[in-house]
Amino acid sequence: MRTWLFAGISLLLAFTAQAHKLKASIATANIFPMQGHIQIEYRFHLHDIEHALVHLFNEQKDIYHNKKVQQAFADYVYTHTSLRRLNGQALALSAAKVKIDQKYLWVYQDAQFIKSEPLEGLQMRHGALRDIWPDQINLVNFRGIGKVKTMYFDKDDNWLSIEFD
Repeated sequence: MRTWLFAGISLLLAFTAQAHKLKASIATANIFPMQGHIQIEYRFHLHDIEHALVHLFNEQKDIYHNKKVQQAFADYVYTHTSLRRLNGQALALSAAKVKIDQKYLWVYQDAQFIKSEPLEGLQMRHGALRDIWPDQINLVNFRGIGKVKTMYFDKDDNWLSIEFD
């Protein structure tokens, strides 16, 4: 009986440790073609950000309660993301806003485009946390024009492209 209990606890601990090894963020880009507006919502695990802050600022920072630290991380995301049309025309991203929700930190950005020039697709750069952890994965889902499209940033990806239906 003890052997099974020990095996079960060991397996549970292994799964817990293994589950946290994956460094990943998920973002959604909501496209509003009739308004010429794109809203991007990035979601990061607070636990990952706690570790990243040590690398970014060379000291432990309180991401949970310190609004300046939260905004500093949002500003970091701003400097590591870019958006442009397929023809290379840059779409200016707004200054990043931030919000904490349970175990996640959300970063929000907006971009405007000329609605009389329909978006046929987009190119994006999303390098947040990838300069700290080379195995960091950043997913971005694009909604609002045709089927949902996903960009999957990993390894040495810099700019990725998607085309809308």
